Amino acid sequence: MSTQSNRVPLTARPKELAMFLYFAMHIPITVLVDVVPLYPAFMTPFIQPLIKLSAFYIENIKDPLVSDRSIVWFNTFLHIEMLIQLPFFFYAAWALYHNKKSFFLWNCVYCAHVITTVVPCLTTLRFGKNSQFPFDVPELQRNMLTGLYMPWCLIPLWMLYESFQRVRSFEHQAVQVKGSKKQQ
Repeated sequence: MSTQSNRVPLTARPKELAMFLYFAMHIPITVLVDVVPLYPAFMTPFIQPLIKLSAFYIENIKDPLVSDRSIVWFNTFLHIEMLIQLPFFFYAAWALYHNKKSFFLWNCVYCAHVITTVVPCLTTLRFGKNSQFPFDVPELQRNMLTGLYMPWCLIPLWMLYESFQRVRSFEHQAVQVKGSKKQQ
């Protein structure tokens, strides 16, 4: 009995490697930065460095979405990131590492979801009026924030395209196998 794996290494699958790195990188970003405001109050003494990092980001980057906890839709996105996306990041990294074909269908769902959450952030940053924000956001700052948010839309857009192509390919292969079985 052989104990060798048939898994193709990630280094031989560059697109999957890029996806794996995206999800693996997103885990610490989510836990250490994005959802820090959602941690319960009893954790405050233990997460002081993270709270300071968040304050540093707000003070230096001046992101009006992150700094204004009264923006209900944005806070809803943070809760979704913590409760739905974070577990998916672990699954995605595992599935990509193990070359699981089922990942690609789930990734289509994830990517479509992420795009629909980042686009409102981008449009609010680009077209929102300063009166909607806790402080004025000059044009240069809006451009910088757009640049910070844009990869979180473009990378999932690319992954959606790639994953959809894989799902279609698997579907096509299944139809061919089914057709060849009928001919026999």
